[in-house]
Amino acid sequence: MISNPTDRRVQRTQKNIRNALISLLSEKELSQITVKELSDKADINRKTFYSYYSGIDDILDKIEDEIVEKLLAIIRDYDFRSSDFDAYALFCSLNQIINDDFELYRSLIFSNNYDFLLIKVKNTIKKTLLERYAPKINAQNNLLGLYAEYVASGIVSMYIEWFHSDNSVSLEELAKAASDITLFGFSSYRKL
Repeated sequence: MISNPTDRRVQRTQKNIRNALISLLSEKELSQITVKELSDKADINRKTFYSYYSGIDDILDKIEDEIVEKLLAIIRDYDFRSSDFDAYALFCSLNQIINDDFELYRSLIFSNNYDFLLIKVKNTIKKTLLERYAPKINAQNNLLGLYAEYVASGIVSMYIEWFHSDNSVSLEELAKAASDITLFGFSSYRKL
């Protein structure tokens, strides 16, 4: 594998490979994509592909790691128990991640073989919440686990539903609704 990730040519080639994969995912299932097809789409040869990645799963692993790191960076910035917790800002930050790589997220959510990424994202949120708040809360850990599961599942499910809808609700409106639900529960719906 090529080891100088700061080289612009390396970055450009890796980006082309990644974009080719995203494009192919919008056309077909992951299991139907071959390295040859991906290499052709990225306008590289197979040898070049294998100098960066061991296979298609390797690219997906790196994309997963990147998504999880971005998510963790955001979650770590917020104290959910603080009286000045800004849920709207949290969801706007999540929206920015989606907007920065919209086609990737759209392709992954619509790919039938990629549910495990969504589970990994949900579990990452849950684990981060548990690690952060378990020492601070005088509650049974199993109860905290239920709260964390509820929050993590709700966040992931809301974005999945948004992608599967006709997108008549903007991401900004989604951020506002998610913020209201987070802070006030379903009773916030009565305000509409």
